[in-house]
Amino acid sequence: MQGYTRRQLKKEDRFVETAQGAADWASGHQRQIIVSVVAIVVLVVGTLGFVTWRNRQNDQANFALGNAMRVFEAPIRPAGTPAPPDNGNENFASLAERGKTAQKEFAAVADKFPHTEAGKIARYMGGVAAIQAGDQSGAEQQLKAVSDSGDKNIAALAKMALANLYRATNRTADATRLYKDLADHPTETVSKAAAQLQMASLYETTDPQQAASIYQQIQKEDPQSRAAQVATAKLSGRK
Repeated sequence: MQGYTRRQLKKEDRFVETAQGAADWASGHQRQIIVSVVAIVVLVVGTLGFVTWRNRQNDQANFALGNAMRVFEAPIRPAGTPAPPDNGNENFASLAERGKTAQKEFAAVADKFPHTEAGKIARYMGGVAAIQAGDQSGAEQQLKAVSDSGDKNIAALAKMALANLYRATNRTADATRLYKDLADHPTETVSKAAAQLQMASLYETTDPQQAASIYQQIQKEDPQSRAAQVATAKLSGRK
């Protein structure tokens, strides 16, 4: 019992020495401790502030993108119909007029909120609106820039729009190259089958046998998909 007590006392003495040493160190390094605590507090407050700011930015960007989309989807009034009074229900005399207005709206969103998801989508939609406005050169330049961006899902949308632009302007080789790249690198926004359908549709007039081969491949890879149904209908129409 006496030996046990001695051992306990020794342990208690070491504990006291350790605690005293820690207290002495803290006393001698009080400034360092205060600076460290303040730094941690600043970091936490700064992080919370950044998260709040980012959420606010996202909300504002989404709202602005929604307004731009409403312009892009606004109705086209019949030819010869005068513009109605400004009652908040915007409409346009032509697709080109609507495209130009929407292009400006999307550019404003993309410039103000470049690092948000909505801002990136706005940049892509600006290229689409440029096509609608008849600005093929501007559309190509903008869609190329978006297709080279780091967001693969939005980049895929831009590549698809760019491929369709090339197809409409008889740049078949460029369109085919992009469709193939999209089929080889599918994303959440542009599936392999979606790119294949576009490519097969392009081949229908230039290489019908190749078009049929692609449609058959789509049928084989996912027979129950919507893309397979489209492929079946295309093949049936050829017979």
